[in-house]
Amino acid sequence: MRAHIHIHRTRTPLLPLGIGILLAAGPSLSRATEAESFFETRVRPVLHEHCVECHGPEKQKGGLRLDSRDALLKGGESGAAVSPGNPAGSLLLKAVRQEDPDLKMPPAKSGPRLPDAVIADLQRWVETGAAWPNSPALAAGSAKPAFDLEARKRKLPWIWEAPRRQKIPAAPGRTEVDRFLAAKLQEKGIAPAPPTDDLTWLRRVHFAITGLPPRLEEIAAFESDESRTRRERVVDTLLASPHFGERWARHWMDLMRYAESRGHEGDYAIANAWRYRDYLIGAFNSDVPYNQFVREHVAGDLLPAPRLRPGTDINESVLATGWAFLGEENHSPVDIRQDECERIDNKVDVFSKAFLGLTISCARCHDHKFDPIRSQDYYALTGFLLSSSFRQVRFEAMENNRQRGLELATLRARWMPRIASLTARAGASGVGRIADYLLGAGDLLAMPPEARQAGAVTVARRRSLDSTRLEAWASQLGEAATNALSPLHLFALAARDPESPGSPGVAERVAARRPAPGTPLPTEARVVADFTTPAAQPWKVDGEAFGAGPVMPGDLVPGTDAAHPIARVMVYGAARRDLFWNRLKLPSDNQTDSGALRATARAGQMLRTPTVKLGVGRLHYLIRGRTRAYAAVDSHLMIEGPLHGRLVQVFDSGPGAGPRWVTHDLTPYSGHRVHVEFGPEGDGELEILRVVESAETPAWTPSPGWVEPPAGARTLAEYAAEVQRVAREAQRRLERGGRGEPASPTIAALEHWLVSHPGLVGDGTPGRLTAAAAEYLRAEGEIAARVKWESYTALSLFDGTGVDENVLLRGKPFSPGPLAVRSLPAAFASSRPIAPTASSGRLELAGELTDPGNPVVARALVNRVWHQLFGRGIVASVDNFGALGERPTHPELLDHLAWEFTHEQGWSVKRLIRSLVLTEAFARSSRLTDTRAEELDPSNALLHRMPVRRLEGEVIRDALLTVSGRLNPAVGGAPMPVHLTDFLVGRGRPDQSGPLDGDGRRSLYTAQRRNFLPTFMQTFDTPTPFSTVGKRNVTNVPSQSLALMNDPIFHQQARVWAERLLKETGEGADPGARVAWLFRTAYGRPPARSETAACVEALDGFRGLHPAAEEQRLEPWVDLCHALLNANDFIYVK
Repeated sequence: MRAHIHIHRTRTPLLPLGIGILLAAGPSLSRATEAESFFETRVRPVLHEHCVECHGPEKQKGGLRLDSRDALLKGGESGAAVSPGNPAGSLLLKAVRQEDPDLKMPPAKSGPRLPDAVIADLQRWVETGAAWPNSPALAAGSAKPAFDLEARKRKLPWIWEAPRRQKIPAAPGRTEVDRFLAAKLQEKGIAPAPPTDDLTWLRRVHFAITGLPPRLEEIAAFESDESRTRRERVVDTLLASPHFGERWARHWMDLMRYAESRGHEGDYAIANAWRYRDYLIGAFNSDVPYNQFVREHVAGDLLPAPRLRPGTDINESVLATGWAFLGEENHSPVDIRQDECERIDNKVDVFSKAFLGLTISCARCHDHKFDPIRSQDYYALTGFLLSSSFRQVRFEAMENNRQRGLELATLRARWMPRIASLTARAGASGVGRIADYLLGAGDLLAMPPEARQAGAVTVARRRSLDSTRLEAWASQLGEAATNALSPLHLFALAARDPESPGSPGVAERVAARRPAPGTPLPTEARVVADFTTPAAQPWKVDGEAFGAGPVMPGDLVPGTDAAHPIARVMVYGAARRDLFWNRLKLPSDNQTDSGALRATARAGQMLRTPTVKLGVGRLHYLIRGRTRAYAAVDSHLMIEGPLHGRLVQVFDSGPGAGPRWVTHDLTPYSGHRVHVEFGPEGDGELEILRVVESAETPAWTPSPGWVEPPAGARTLAEYAAEVQRVAREAQRRLERGGRGEPASPTIAALEHWLVSHPGLVGDGTPGRLTAAAAEYLRAEGEIAARVKWESYTALSLFDGTGVDENVLLRGKPFSPGPLAVRSLPAAFASSRPIAPTASSGRLELAGELTDPGNPVVARALVNRVWHQLFGRGIVASVDNFGALGERPTHPELLDHLAWEFTHEQGWSVKRLIRSLVLTEAFARSSRLTDTRAEELDPSNALLHRMPVRRLEGEVIRDALLTVSGRLNPAVGGAPMPVHLTDFLVGRGRPDQSGPLDGDGRRSLYTAQRRNFLPTFMQTFDTPTPFSTVGKRNVTNVPSQSLALMNDPIFHQQARVWAERLLKETGEGADPGARVAWLFRTAYGRPPARSETAACVEALDGFRGLHPAAEEQRLEPWVDLCHALLNANDFIYVK
């Protein structure tokens, strides 16, 4: 039990909690526009699709119409359909819930019951008053009015015109901003409030910039500074604080619906989501220009010169693109395409509100009802997202390793031709005897096995050959007879046939025994990707493991030791994994994806195909090696449940040395979009040759490069001479360093055979070759030493091939309308098609958005900053500049700020904030000094005074930790597990509970689990992370007082604070001095005499609650500290 304290002061009273909350909230802004927006996006489409056909102007079953609010309230034969504010009394809700067998809508013959989510939307609409904007009734089948884009733009011209430099009003004011405000106040005849006192300003500016209260030493330094620029010094210090980035990152996280789990049933973690949070902190602390900030969010993975973390080569730009994957994900959706539409809609909604201040998602099912946004504009934006996919990116290593990859390619281009040339020269003499050795080997193989050792000497002597080498040739020829991949395979088969007078010639004999060649692809087959030819499709890889393009026939694969400097000569083209990069690894504490996706395992070593629409749904991959293939059907990521497990499969070409077809059965997804991502499984070689869609498994294989007998050849000697001639050609190409056009399969196969069998054609490895190989390997080792083999990963967009979405009629995924080519909405003057086929077009989109002439990007940001500093935006509906939003109170000021921001301040958010917090307006008192001003400007829209504002839940908790001395000032890092209570229950509940005080970390570092958000934050209106929330609700409910009184962290920190008090004030300190210390620590000001007296009196009461002698020293102070933390002066800023 806590004693009751009555604290007051005459100059600035410490308000009782309830009164303070009411004053802080002030006259609430109308939520009508928000409710109308909800109706237009979530209710009207449902009524139009499911109800109006039977309950509209042409047909009224049961006498009921549902095409206007009046008709709903009037109702039909059963009474009113809706009772605003009373869901239990609304027949419409009873009907759609189908609780009464005699009252079901829609009826069974018309379709299934509405989804629960739709019913929940209808209930929310009724609960909030059943808002229905004044608009014509919905008429089924009526002619659709023409969409007049220019007429709609003329209704709100200020949105669609670029900000212009404004004439500064002649009104009085310290800054240009103050003059704009003063001009409006003069126009209304309102006198502004006087300046506030210094300590109130100091507390106000600290919370505004860093979200933390001023510390005792900061208060003392400010009070002792008598210079005229002391406020400027405070502001500059706060802007330079690392805590600035934390404060403003949290604002931006609201816009990006930041969370670290997927929500829905399992609430699976989003691996490494917190890297985006740390990106924001760093970006705001570094004052990254906002145009760069936007570019990074839209196309940070595509920037030619990405921004690097100072003093490192860590790619910061790519981290910004992680915002796209912070939304909800369903782990096993029944309708995978519908699920994609929902996810894409959420991304468009977040993108358009956050960066443009527009509600473009309202045009998903139909043209926007009020704004100049067509349904085609909505789907044109979706194309940019559909052309991009998800990855876990090695952000710490990617730039370094990209340079190392270039160095490696340069090194190989310099050294491998030389090594190939030396290899060829070492075997030059032996190539001239190939025919003799082939014929001798044929003679030897014709003998019984037991006679071959002795026969080798005889044959060698007869043909002037080396007997040991001849035996090796015979062994190779014997293997070639059973190895269809050997270039000597046909010759070996021919050598088995004894020649006799009158027998067919060798060419005929080979033709008769020749294995059937691979058949062409089935006629109905579609080639999705063909890596056997150069530039057959855009090259899309993550990392360096697959190189800069496919390898072609004749390309040299380096070896790993000087004795075998060339491991292989490619006989066919393929996307080939370079084993140099096998040492890539992840730190043991890097977060990994749940389920089968394993995006982290593919990070830095992934190959992507173009995006296509599935036909028959059977994909066939021609591969060599072992791969994990992810078929990204409708961009579905959550491979974590009973459905869609087939999207991820491991394929192995088997023990044979050649490529083999494997089949990925995706027939349930026929008609859906897909691209395939390949990553290595294990450390072995991996080659991807082709990806084909067909009903039948293809039989086509690349040519093995057999040496064919000359046309009409009759004898084996003629055939052997042809093999020697072709081998000489291959040897000469090697001698030229393998340069030139890709080799023919036969030449490439013989090149490979020659370098693989140096003992058959040369005299071992000569010294010059060994020395060159050793020098190459030494240089390669130096590059390897500079590779960053280990890197953490983070969420990122990954650019794919271009996809333009169809307009989906009424938003239905399987009702495609006309194609919507990627572009900005047509209402923007700069709108033009951005539809490259080889990429998403996001880089071009980023350029369009950050052009200084863009009418909304700078305005939206400036308005958001104003809202955070002054409690209300110049446009109060910060996420919606459109017709359903509110009009700017100072349009000229908004234009002035936007123009200054882009042309004078270099898009610097810190410079913008500095210019605003040093205004007279920011320094005004919040006291009610002029009742006439309240009558003329009751909502304080003209800012005649500073509003009293309640701190956000995170800031209250952070202030608590600061005051107690428990705040851990560390910036960034992995999230602290949420402290689990009995109120946080359900499926997916984290296994680990964090400490009560979160180890002293600021609130934005507490794990943001969608289904397990900290209850204290929810009590104080921290938004649920579903979509953009640029303006938080500020409620006044009893549970907030109860939270301050009863939450365990307040009891814990009151004790910590009391212990700090006794330690810092010393034993025997005067109670009044201690009370003063508490007030300055918690409220940033000294107490009034009456407040000191009230606290000292309360201490006496508290002592009576703790009669034990050992409790007298600390416990009364704990009680007092807890009481002070419950006062309005702690949770409000004046």
